[in-house]
Formats: sequence, C-alpha cells, structure tokens
Amino acid sequence: MEGAELRFAIADGASEGMLSGAWARILVALHCRFEWTCNSLEQFLERAYQDWRSFKSEYLRDRKERNHPVQWYEEPGLHEGAFSTLLGLTLTGSSNDQAGQWTAFAIGDSCLFHVRGSTLVEKFPVERSSDFNSRPVLIASNPARNGQAISAIRRVSGTFGSGDAFYLMTDALAQWSLKEDEEGKNPWALLRALDTGDAPAFEVWIDGLRRTKELRNDDVTVIRIDLPRA
Repeated sequence: MEGAELRFAIADGASEGMLSGAWARILVALHCRFEWTCNSLEQFLERAYQDWRSFKSEYLRDRKERNHPVQWYEEPGLHEGAFSTLLGLTLTGSSNDQAGQWTAFAIGDSCLFHVRGSTLVEKFPVERSSDFNSRPVLIASNPARNGQAISAIRRVSGTFGSGDAFYLMTDALAQWSLKEDEEGKNPWALLRALDTGDAPAFEVWIDGLRRTKELRNDDVTVIRIDLPRA
C-alpha cells in the first residue's frame, strides 16, 4: 500500500437522539470519502450538516408520502437533533522497509487499539477501563449543540509495521478489552482469532459475555484491520 491512504471510521449513535443511527452513518461515510485533516473539524461538520439536511428532507418526504407524517411528540426530537460519537483512522502506506504512518481522531468514547503481536501499543482516546461513563461527548446534527464537541476533539498519530493490527470499537467492547488487557488476559489473541466472516458466532460470543455480566448490555460494533506481513 505504498503511498496509498486508507480511511476507516466507527460511530455510535446515542439512543436519546432521534435518528441517531442515520447521523452516525452519515459521519462514518463522510470521514471515509471527504478529504480533510483532523485539524479542520469545523469544515468537516459543515459538510456533515449538509448531508444531514438532505437526509432529513428525504425522511420527512417519505413519511408524508406513506401517509405517516411526523407526529407532534416527535417534533422536539427532530428539532433537538441526533447525536453520535465518531472515531476516524487514516493509514498511509510506505515501502516495505519503512514504517507506515497512521493518524486518528476521536470525539466521544469509541476507541482505537493498535496491537503488535500480543502487545497493546496504543489505546485511544480512553486509556483505562474505569474511565468510561454514561455521558460521553457527542457530535450533534444541530450546529448549536456542538460547542463542546469541537473543543473536545482528540488526535493521535504513530507508525505501523507489517503484521500489526488495529481495532476500532464502540464503548462496551472497548471497556471489556481494556479491562482484559489490564488483567493480563490478552484479549487481542481472542479478537484476532475470531472469524470475521461468521457473524452468528460473533453474536453468540457477545451474548455469552453479556450473560456473565462481563460486557455491558449495549450495542457492539468492531472493525479489525490486519496489516499484511512483509
């Protein structure tokens, strides 16, 4: 992947916001297609607001065409907007004898883990399992609600080598992974052994962790990026 730039993102829509799942998908898609640097969050958000307005217009039109217009009790939620975390990762390749570069940014508590072998090289933006809470900073589809998000953006960068792995996770699984790592249990070997093409097996594993109370009962999304060995 010499000279190539690959982008990945993960987002976690907040349950208290209306249409937050759609907003999360907009943010992820925009990060992966929009040429921007982590220093230009305002520019990124302006484009995201445009995509949100287009989506919202189509949503309202569809509701009207299906003779199911927005109800009075839904109007406050639409006005307030949708909310989501966002974590973005960019990998920039290099020749085989040099390390590649990576950069990441985060708003909220979706997490990135950079793993080399069985060693956790980088954890971002949450560093301890005890640091998670129920009120992470969120990006809002309503510009008036984003003052805190703009000031809370976190950035990190580093280098990667052949055979490294990156994991992007929403908060529940990220908290479990950090706790396992803190206790010396090497969750990375387990996560790397998972068959990414076997969704039912992953669901069974997650359900088992929930039943034993090892994992909070929350939505789980994970992206695993395995870099080829030289």
